[in-house]
Amino acid sequence: MSELGRGGRNGNEAKESGAYYTAAPIAAALVEWAVPHGEAAVLDPAAGGGAFLVAAAARLRTLGARRPFVVGVEVHQDAAADARTALADLGIPSPQVITRDFLAIEPGSLPPMDAVVGNPPFVRFQRLSPSERARARDRAASAGVRLDPLASSWAAFVVHAAAFLRPGGRLAMVLPSELGHARYARDVLAFLRSRFHHVRFVLFRSALFPHLDQGALLLLADGYGRPAHTFAAALLDAPADVAGGLSALPYRALDAEGLVSGRTKLQHAWLPDDARELLGWLRSHRNVSRLGDHARVMIGYVTGANGYFHLAPEEALDLDLAAVHLRRALFRSRALQGLAFQEDDWRDATERGDAGLLFAPSDDADPAVAAYLAEGERRGLPRRAKARHRTPWYRVTRTGAPDLVMTAMTATRPRIAVNDLQVAVCNTLLAVWRRSGSGSAQPRLLAAAALSSLTELSAELEGNALGGGLLKFDPSAAQAVLLPVPRGAGAAPDPVTWNALDRMVRAGDASGARAAADATFVSGIAGVGPDGAEVLARAADTLRALRHGGRSRRTYDAPTEDASPNASTEAPDGPSEGPT
Repeated sequence: MSELGRGGRNGNEAKESGAYYTAAPIAAALVEWAVPHGEAAVLDPAAGGGAFLVAAAARLRTLGARRPFVVGVEVHQDAAADARTALADLGIPSPQVITRDFLAIEPGSLPPMDAVVGNPPFVRFQRLSPSERARARDRAASAGVRLDPLASSWAAFVVHAAAFLRPGGRLAMVLPSELGHARYARDVLAFLRSRFHHVRFVLFRSALFPHLDQGALLLLADGYGRPAHTFAAALLDAPADVAGGLSALPYRALDAEGLVSGRTKLQHAWLPDDARELLGWLRSHRNVSRLGDHARVMIGYVTGANGYFHLAPEEALDLDLAAVHLRRALFRSRALQGLAFQEDDWRDATERGDAGLLFAPSDDADPAVAAYLAEGERRGLPRRAKARHRTPWYRVTRTGAPDLVMTAMTATRPRIAVNDLQVAVCNTLLAVWRRSGSGSAQPRLLAAAALSSLTELSAELEGNALGGGLLKFDPSAAQAVLLPVPRGAGAAPDPVTWNALDRMVRAGDASGARAAADATFVSGIAGVGPDGAEVLARAADTLRALRHGGRSRRTYDAPTEDASPNASTEAPDGPSEGPT
């Protein structure tokens, strides 16, 4: 992509404001689609440095307008000044750029618009002030849309922007890729379907914002005021491909009801036909099973106050707490370096703060325990929500050692590791307990088979994609993931194969580990072979890249901060909030 448009900001400034400005070719393509004639009135609700306003003015003049009518709204004064200057440079008299929060503007205060174009800020609700959150929710609610607490500001912008359109008007925006897969975006999709006659999406195999860890797509909605008859999408190789125009792209019809309900995700429309057919056949194959056939998956323990209950070994020594009152514990998925979590892994992880000790007193009469409990009471911990429901308040539940540990959230692909050290597992991860009975596979077999292309692809389909390309698993989604493991008991990998896989995982060689796992578990399935394994691998790579808005990752990730499957935030202080 070309350089960012006028008024662009550096990464830190952009992250704070959610403002990443759109390149001129993208703005021009959206405006060309959205503006049908020279008499059109055009609004950009998040004008930034004026890329869309400049494109709209140029488009209107091309269509014969003598005095192009364009209106911009921009909350940042410097950016608004840049937009005014850009329009003045084009000879637009008295350019209308309003310096104000768009969500504070009433639709009736502006003339009805033929087109609303732009790139709203991608700022998570939890980063907004209470008054800003309330305003965003109120604006959406006035249009009949209930915004989830995990939503981002762009969702409110889309809903509010539509209210400025005249009947039959068009909406053309750059939006985060989570529109097509995040749970909180379903209400926005339902709104679009109920307000616009045709709704189209344009996705890209390569990143729309290549220097950012934020996927993005284009939304094209026309026929405002009539319920949608179609949802459709087109997939382009690169942003430069918009130069040929957006109207004549090869759009593919989508399952609108499935998208709104969450049964399917936008990216899944590009699951290749050969992979779709092979996957459907494998689902009922005797050598394929689901993780839930072999194990129960649960969230880990919840302390309600990790800063108190989680201790480094040095802290425990300073507090004079005996080993009997402590449990080794795993805090973050970054600690999972290999296919098994072992002594050296725990020691390395404690140095990074990714593992340590869980305070689990067995005798509250012990002087050191009594002193530390008194400290917890001084902090008011017994009155906290989690502690109030425990008896006594400090008795954390679900601290048994599961057989395996699974990442609850990942930017790349899920990981399952054998819990060799028998540590307790925090709720930033999933605890996997092998089912009793002879039909359950050995833990090492499950961990090794989970490296396969079949499991990767199944995980993309079953997981809940979040903002910034993160893939999250709750227990039910994890149990639904497919494994190339027989429903009856299968043999664990031989030591040579296991050690080779473990070395590749520890080296971050995801592609090598997948290829080796496929050779061991997938290619030998009758009717699959190496070619079938490659079909599954390509499909998994395709869906993962689309989840990242074209930004594919080839290694195992190491999140800097995890979020629990039932956490109150959808992303763990993760990737930047997105383009404006």
